[in-house]
Amino acid sequence: MDPPASATPSIRNFAQAIDRQRQALERIPLIEARRHDLVAVAQALDEAEAAALAIAAGEDVERFAEAARTVTVPVLRADPIAEEYRIYESRICGADAVLLPWTLPGEVLARLVQAAASTHMAACVACESPEEIVRAIAARAPVLVIRPALLPVQVPRRTLLLARSFEAALRGQVDAALDPSLTDAAALRAALEQES
Repeated sequence: MDPPASATPSIRNFAQAIDRQRQALERIPLIEARRHDLVAVAQALDEAEAAALAIAAGEDVERFAEAARTVTVPVLRADPIAEEYRIYESRICGADAVLLPWTLPGEVLARLVQAAASTHMAACVACESPEEIVRAIAARAPVLVIRPALLPVQVPRRTLLLARSFEAALRGQVDAALDPSLTDAAALRAALEQES
């Protein structure tokens, strides 16, 4: 089977789901695929109106796929992917966005960003320094995943910023933040009340 041919385009837009134009801070639950209650937690977070989910699949892509297919919100595969075939594998498993590591050479990074775009997925590039931010922008990454220590940072208008961790001080500086503390619907509802 040809992975690119069998990867149907995503219809859930991760970038659009987290884009609040920095007027509010979207908190994205970050959960592990190895959780025994993964599907139930993903569904509960979806019903509690999470904008998107981030799931670290690890080696368990079947459990990732099961959870991704049972929710209506966009799903980020939150473990770094460095090979093109893994991008297509992620899409086949239901991912709407993928995390690309900062360690990739510029031409490889650009190719992987394009591979993600070819299936309508958002390429989220993890950046560890200002130089890596420049490289990710040159590769046309729609979402940059940054450490709060890199802020403030100038990026093109249509480039979204996703913080690796949640801090209240990030409001107005990033579009969204990964938040592993949002482990259930009650925690998400409480976080949403804080934002409103």
